[in-house]
Amino acid sequence: MSIHTMLIPLLIIAPLFFATAGFVFQKKAKLVGLVFSVVFFLLNFLLFISTGQGLVEPYFFGGFKPPLGITFHTQPFGVLILFVSSFILLVTFFYAALDLKLSHSRLFYPLAIFLSLGFVIIYLSRDIFNIYIGLEIIGLSAVGLSALEKNFLSIRSALIYLFATLVASGFYLLGVAILYLKYSLLDITLLAQVIQSDFTTLVAIGFMILAFFIKTAIFPFSFWLPNAHANALSPVSAILSALVIKTTFYLLFTFSTKLIPLGESIGIFLTSIGIVAIFYGGIKAFLSQNLKRLIAYSTISQVGYLLVVFIFSTTSAFYGMSFALLSHAFAKAGLFLAGGIIIYMAQTKSLTKLNGAVSLAPVAVFAIGLSSVSLIGLPPSLGFVSKWYFLQTSFESGTWWIFLALIGGGLLSALYLFRLIIILLDKTSADGFSPRYYKNKNTLTLLQTLAFTLSFLSVFVAFFSTYFIKFLGPYYGF
Repeated sequence: MSIHTMLIPLLIIAPLFFATAGFVFQKKAKLVGLVFSVVFFLLNFLLFISTGQGLVEPYFFGGFKPPLGITFHTQPFGVLILFVSSFILLVTFFYAALDLKLSHSRLFYPLAIFLSLGFVIIYLSRDIFNIYIGLEIIGLSAVGLSALEKNFLSIRSALIYLFATLVASGFYLLGVAILYLKYSLLDITLLAQVIQSDFTTLVAIGFMILAFFIKTAIFPFSFWLPNAHANALSPVSAILSALVIKTTFYLLFTFSTKLIPLGESIGIFLTSIGIVAIFYGGIKAFLSQNLKRLIAYSTISQVGYLLVVFIFSTTSAFYGMSFALLSHAFAKAGLFLAGGIIIYMAQTKSLTKLNGAVSLAPVAVFAIGLSSVSLIGLPPSLGFVSKWYFLQTSFESGTWWIFLALIGGGLLSALYLFRLIIILLDKTSADGFSPRYYKNKNTLTLLQTLAFTLSFLSVFVAFFSTYFIKFLGPYYGF
């Protein structure tokens, strides 16, 4: 067994061990969480490096090969997202250690660690039932995290989120059951070799896609997201928006390109939904008077950009989608963490009461500005690289309605994000709020630095886009 494949069982064992330790030794949960975040990042860094060197190998648990055994496989797209997720978790864990609202919460770390196990399963597993286990781990952990605020709004939002994720999991499991009854296979590679486009199979795939739509909060199944993200603690909001919803979009993309390719009409339909989501989320964000709800509705809008990939069957569109996914992960995590600092100090989420908040946390406001640059798609950000690939592809294919929709979506993003920045910078109309300060000034500096790091990467990583293109190659998933 190579060192590369040895990393896979370690990535399974580490979250199980540390999550258990966090639950058992709750007084030491923070220390356990911080140690885990470093270990998990280092393991994923090694996996990322070895995959970049061309080591793309399967790992058979217990030595049993499919159809009896479960295969994990390190392919570039999944490994890249898992690596980025591990880094965002690392930053968020250290942010949470300094967040006063989480100082007495002993459940954040074990739940978030358990969540990371779901990430490993989703991005590396090739077994559709094993993926269901990963979805359940992520869904239940995310619901628990979203309820940590322990007030009426957060608990109600968590219950709605629980309902949505359980219904979606039920749809997915129903699809798995139908496919297994028909083909007696669970391994994706083997299924792809024998699967047919008959009515029974399409019904099964339809149930799975519906599940992914709900869990990814793709319009019009995004009813649970604004409240769940807006009423959660800021580090939790960052994890939910930047990482959790990416897992099911990843599955949506890989299933629809490798398991049973979608037809042109379905691709147009999915992209049309994405365009509607871009404008629906953007308009709702522009009308929001709550900082976290604005960021949450922005997530619905940004997810719409990911769906544009389904109308194109080109490598450049795949790169555009990949960079959109990564830029959103960095930018949205930075936005929620920076917003959390401002909300804590100003003691309000209301935009009408945040005029001049730059005087409280200037670096946090700068971080919001950098994230906005990437979300709008301005150069030289990673968001710009993503939109450039999409615009180039739509221009070359003559799909002008997509070209114009992408331009219009960027302008709408600029409207609500520039509106937010203007409010935060407008000291002349400040309402004279009474700020709440951290006892240790270094705490504020560290929190702002962590938020700034993620927002900065949403721009800076663009300079390494050629490396990521080489890393991904002309590869579409599983």
